[in-house]
Amino acid sequence: MAVTTDLRETLEHIKKPSTELIDKYIKLFNNDLGYKCTDDAINKLFSVFPNNNEVEYILLKISVINDLYSTNIFATFKMAEHIQKLDIDRMLRVGNLDVVSQIATGHGIRRKKTNTELNLYSFATKYCSKHNQDIYAIYDSFVEKILIAFKRKFKFSDFKRTDLKDFRKFKRILDEFIKHFDLQNHSLREIDNFLWIYGKEKFPPSYARLNTQNK
Repeated sequence: MAVTTDLRETLEHIKKPSTELIDKYIKLFNNDLGYKCTDDAINKLFSVFPNNNEVEYILLKISVINDLYSTNIFATFKMAEHIQKLDIDRMLRVGNLDVVSQIATGHGIRRKKTNTELNLYSFATKYCSKHNQDIYAIYDSFVEKILIAFKRKFKFSDFKRTDLKDFRKFKRILDEFIKHFDLQNHSLREIDNFLWIYGKEKFPPSYARLNTQNK
């Protein structure tokens, strides 16, 4: 597939992932009061309310993630009821990867125009990650774009864009990323933060929409 001029120019400025590069961007993340306070606030909330058997506490956690991470859950109570019914606490503790798709679908929150159920995958990864950051990585558009850019430039893995929205495949891709660039000394959360802040820098919201769909 042809690479656009804008994307080619961006790829030229993307550096090879390394311990030094990640340390640099983790420091930027930690020194940014907005990023760090948001992250710390959510982590503290989830540590105070770690379980998911009472709908009011689930609703509180959803509402905070929805507001601070802009996950666009327009029916927070419906999602809270859905999560309560799933009985996910043990699955989260043991790192069952299927819990992401169980949260993302089956909730009955639908698009008004088409009446089709929304796949709330990005929210589900965030919700799971805040319960177990050693297992559940966070997906969002910045992570997607920078992983595709790293793949194009450094050939660390062979995947399609749609694979990033399958959590098992997403985890495999991240494992390949970590192994290829020898980043095992970093925690999954540090890798998460690096991908997000580096992706946001290289592909800011004002960046022209790119066709990064792969064959």
